[in-house]
Amino acid sequence: MPNGFAKLLLVATSLSPLLGAVAVNNIALNRPWTSWVPWMGVGIFLIVLCFLLLRYFEEVAQEEKISIVEFERNDKDVLAFLLAYLLPFLSSKSMDFQGQWLTGAYILLIIFLVVSHTGAFHFNPVMALVGYHFYGIRTKDGVSQLLICRGTLKRLNQEVSTVRLAPNIYLTKKNSSNAG
Repeated sequence: MPNGFAKLLLVATSLSPLLGAVAVNNIALNRPWTSWVPWMGVGIFLIVLCFLLLRYFEEVAQEEKISIVEFERNDKDVLAFLLAYLLPFLSSKSMDFQGQWLTGAYILLIIFLVVSHTGAFHFNPVMALVGYHFYGIRTKDGVSQLLICRGTLKRLNQEVSTVRLAPNIYLTKKNSSNAG
């Protein structure tokens, strides 16, 4: 299972859509490039970081086999999560944090703390952006889990090679031949 620092990094990557929205808003307001490039740069860096972290977990973390007897696709939860933290900015005249860096830092910190405290890092819109899907599954032991995988689950009663990201949250291994 990833250490606490890796989980915090994964949580941080979920903020990249918000940073991108701030950058796009600055572009739309015809602000100079110096006002939007840092936001966009950090957002892109976080997307790349998310992709690299997931690849690292897939390849290096200890493998666990899970037998899936039931599954349901939960990708829609990513959209709800994304809307929940972008919606307040849609009703705002200005979301550029120009001269209000403390307000921006406060909002990002609150989102970061809520996501990390609730363990909701798995509903990370960046994971969906880089091709991962989310499934609510039930194992042969009758335990409900969340499975994150690059491919799509197509059949019941299959065994999948996974990596445990957190209690009840698993990521399929890169070379898992049964998912995808």
